[in-house]
Amino acid sequence: MLDLLKEEDMFKLETKDFKLFFEYDTEEELKTALENAMQMQVQAQVQRFKEAKQHLEYEAQEKLKEEQKHITFMQLKDKYFAKKRANGETTGSISEYVATFNKLVKFFKDKNVYELKEEDLDQFKEYLNTLIFRGDNLSKNTINKHLIYLKMFLKFIHLNNLADTILLYKKKTVKKETPKKINYTKSEIKNILKGDYANKDMELIMKIALYGGLRQGEIRELTQNNIKQDKESNIYYFDIGDTKSEAGNRKVPIHKNILNEVLEATFPLLGGLNKNTFGKKVRYALYKIVKVEGKNFHTLRANMIDNIIKNNEQSNNQFALYIIQEIVGHSAEDKVALTTQTYKKGWDLATKQEFVNNISY
Repeated sequence: MLDLLKEEDMFKLETKDFKLFFEYDTEEELKTALENAMQMQVQAQVQRFKEAKQHLEYEAQEKLKEEQKHITFMQLKDKYFAKKRANGETTGSISEYVATFNKLVKFFKDKNVYELKEEDLDQFKEYLNTLIFRGDNLSKNTINKHLIYLKMFLKFIHLNNLADTILLYKKKTVKKETPKKINYTKSEIKNILKGDYANKDMELIMKIALYGGLRQGEIRELTQNNIKQDKESNIYYFDIGDTKSEAGNRKVPIHKNILNEVLEATFPLLGGLNKNTFGKKVRYALYKIVKVEGKNFHTLRANMIDNIIKNNEQSNNQFALYIIQEIVGHSAEDKVALTTQTYKKGWDLATKQEFVNNISY
C-alpha cells in the first residue's frame, strides 16, 4: 500500500520497503516523481518475491540433502522400482531384483545405506554364503548375481566408490569334454527296421530317416504334395522346402527299398500331429525297440549319412561328397556351392538316386 501525504508542495511516500520525500514545482514534475516511485515499488516487490523463492528453494534443497543422508534398503527398493517404472519398464522385468532387495532388507534392517562401509558389504557377502536353497548353499553364480545387483543399487544413489569395492567370485573355467556321438550298431539298426510297431506309419518314419536322412521335423511336415515324380527321369523324390537354411530345401530321391511303402502311405504320417505329440510318440516307439543312452531319433540320420558316405567312397564322381551334402541338406563349401548351385543348378536326380540306392544295412 502507498501512503501519499500532501504538505503544500511536498509529497511524502511511505512503503514497507522505503520512505521518500520529494517536492515539485509543476504538474509534470509530480507525474515523473510518482512514476519513478511506482517503478521503485514494483522493483522492490519483485526483489522480495525473488528472495522468498530463493529461500524456499534453499530449504527444499536442504531438506532433500537431509533426506539423502538417510535411506534404508526398504526405502531404496521403493525408490529404485519407482524410477524403473517411470522409465517404462514393466513389473516383470524388474521382479528379478526383488530377491536381492529382500535379502538386503533382512540383513541390514533399518541401517542407513549412506553409512555403509566396505566391511559391511563383506559381511553381507558372507551372509549369502550361509543361505540354503533347496537343501544346498547358494552357488557362486547366484551369489555373484546378488552382488552385481547390489552394485547397481549403490550406484543408483551415487555411492560409486563403495560399489566398486564389491568383489565377485571368480568363475572356474572347467573344460567340458564333448561327448563322442555314437551311432546305432548294425544289430540295433536291424531291430529298428524289423521292429514291431503299432502302425505302418511309425515303421515308415523310421525307414525314411534311415534311407532318406530326413530330420524328424521334415518327416512330420511331409504331405502328399511333397511326394513327387520327375517327368523326365520318372524318379520319385521327397520335395523338402520351407526349412531354416537354403541347403535344407532339396530334392531327396526315395530309396528303392521303401518306394512302394511311401507311395501307398497317406501323408502327413500319424495324421498330422503337432510337433510335441509327434516327437513323443516317435521317441516312445523307438525306445521301445532299442534304448541306448546318448542315442535318439536324430542318430538314425547320423547312421544314414555314415552309410551313404561309406557305400559311395568308391564313386568315380569327384563331387561325391558334395552330392551327399546336397542329399542330406548340408551346406557345401562356398566355391563348390557357387559352381554347382549357380551354374549347374544342383545335382540331377539320377545321380542322387544312384547314391541313395547304395544305402544298405
